[in-house]
Amino acid sequence: MFAFQEYKRRAIVPLAGLALAAYYLLVFVWLAHRAAQFDGPLRQHWKDLASALDQTNATALDFQRITNQLRETRQALTVLASARKKAQARFDLSPDLRAKMTAESFSVVEYENARGTEMDELGKLAKEQQVTLEPAVLAGFPKYTVEVLQPALLWPALSLVDGLLTTAIQSKVTAIHSLESPLVFTNAPAANAAGRLAQIPLQVELTGPVAGVLRLLQSLPLRGEELRAAGFTNAPAGKLPLLLERLILKKQSPDKPDEVRVSLRLVGFVFQE
Repeated sequence: MFAFQEYKRRAIVPLAGLALAAYYLLVFVWLAHRAAQFDGPLRQHWKDLASALDQTNATALDFQRITNQLRETRQALTVLASARKKAQARFDLSPDLRAKMTAESFSVVEYENARGTEMDELGKLAKEQQVTLEPAVLAGFPKYTVEVLQPALLWPALSLVDGLLTTAIQSKVTAIHSLESPLVFTNAPAANAAGRLAQIPLQVELTGPVAGVLRLLQSLPLRGEELRAAGFTNAPAGKLPLLLERLILKKQSPDKPDEVRVSLRLVGFVFQE
């Protein structure tokens, strides 16, 4: 009986050893191989992360610093999104102007009629306010040609010109000498124009007293309702903001120390849907 138990015990030990060896080969070695496969990409990701943090020689990364940077980045993105929303509201078009801009097709006849009406009204206003409107001003109104890459932008360009000249006349400048609205090459259509910010440049040259020019400069970034609150009683309701890109100011004459000649390069922006 004792011999049988001893024999049984001695037989189990080798079997246990074989089972452990099989487990080692089939499980442990396989797991080690799998872990080695992940080790290469992990090292590369670690290296990329260290490089992004300017810690290329670091053997240990400061994850608390990474957490702080991520939090700051999320806060900056939130501020950026808020600023974008405010800017979009700032440069938003009136419903009527937006409808014209987003129409299925651009009507040349409708635009030319609106353009002619604006020119006539500004001419009348200039005479009432005794402001000289030189021929180069009316010639510089944005007009349709086959070279205009995005004709729909002519509508906000015309609105920007109307707001600028109306405000300049109401600011009591002496004369407006020239106007340019080079829209042909500045806004090539993109593959996906939705959400794109189109730039509309304007160039104007005028003469007037310092007080009138200063009043005009202060009015440039204001919308129509803000202009009326600032004392421009007849300001266009749909007047859009303009940003000043370049300003050249010269004295007009020694005999008129209070009068200056001003060259302005302005930019208006339109969000495209």
